[in-house]
Amino acid sequence: MIQGSLRRHLLVAALALGLLQGLCAPAARGTDIDWRLSGFATLGAVQTRSDTLQFARVGIDAPGGQRTDLGPDSVLGVQADVRLSERNAFVLQLVTRETQRGDYDPRPALAFLSHALSPELTLRAGRFRSPFFMLSDTSDINYNQVWVRPPVEVYGLNPFSDIDGIDLLYRAHIGDMFVELHPYFGRSRIPVINGGQARLSKLGGMTLTLESGSLSLSAGYAKADLAVERTSPGFVDFASTLPQALRAELSGSGASASFSSLGMQWDDGVWRFSAEVARNTASKFSNSATAAYASAGRRFGSVMPYLSVARQWQDQPLVEAAEWPGYEDRIKGFNRSRNQAQKSFSVGMRWDFAPSAALKAEFTQARTSRNALGTFIARDDPFAPGLDRRTINLLSVSVDVVF
Repeated sequence: MIQGSLRRHLLVAALALGLLQGLCAPAARGTDIDWRLSGFATLGAVQTRSDTLQFARVGIDAPGGQRTDLGPDSVLGVQADVRLSERNAFVLQLVTRETQRGDYDPRPALAFLSHALSPELTLRAGRFRSPFFMLSDTSDINYNQVWVRPPVEVYGLNPFSDIDGIDLLYRAHIGDMFVELHPYFGRSRIPVINGGQARLSKLGGMTLTLESGSLSLSAGYAKADLAVERTSPGFVDFASTLPQALRAELSGSGASASFSSLGMQWDDGVWRFSAEVARNTASKFSNSATAAYASAGRRFGSVMPYLSVARQWQDQPLVEAAEWPGYEDRIKGFNRSRNQAQKSFSVGMRWDFAPSAALKAEFTQARTSRNALGTFIARDDPFAPGLDRRTINLLSVSVDVVF
């Protein structure tokens, strides 16, 4: 059963849909303004077969206290696309899903004005999706993905899902190839589990997408200033036992960060192959890591079985324990709780049982690396020894719709 808080916020999102329709209706009576409403929803559940660790999607949900959790994948979104004139448009997308604060408060995932400078070049200002990954634009719309969720080893590397700022979209056909060039600049913020906030400022980046026939290629790079302010009671108690200089390595502002990715996808209507590699770096507050996945699926009518392999490696720990004699054990415990390194194998099935609805089931076996909790959160003491190098089985199911 969906928790009471989720039911209340689903109702809020439904009321927001009515409000969007009311706002757009007067405009629709004009001759120069057009509008369209659409939406998407997923009801998903994941069961973690572990007594000590609980699955969590970094940057998306708060880990649940039960073996079966609805938070990582369940989502509801409604979107209004308003054409104000031949060159100007407005997009508003409201999304409700569990946050790292543990609530379901609806939030604007998209809210931007766009102006077509030419048929190929568009300027946007406001809030738009962070284009860090190949599938970032549709990461909330699970119906558009073959899996229950994109591989968390890669898509958990950078949890910032949206940007407040400006960007340019250059889209053109060069012969038989479609080209999209996407520079952007702005800032972003997300809550930290149990208390606090992470921020990117002076964020600038560029993505390039090439499409030809069944093949799509993408590449991206971004740099930003990073701040991570941890305010949970557990962290405050832990940090109070450390020197001020060491605390400044774990929480605060003034770090630099970068992110890069390469992706490819082949889909000829029968076979679907995809692969992606990404890397993030941070001078402090977060570890640096590299991750990759490869996935293959084949359609048999309305059914597609698929399999995926994924892995994340830690390149640099959050803090080098050897540099702080006398605090090594405490630092190693903190580093371990922030290290997502793991490898996984997934096998699943997607069934498109209706034109705009799909049922998915997926089994994943994950193996956390040495000195890492992987994409899991400790149910009890996160610094307790023996939580790394664990094999954990996950069973995920979801129903995805678009409307």
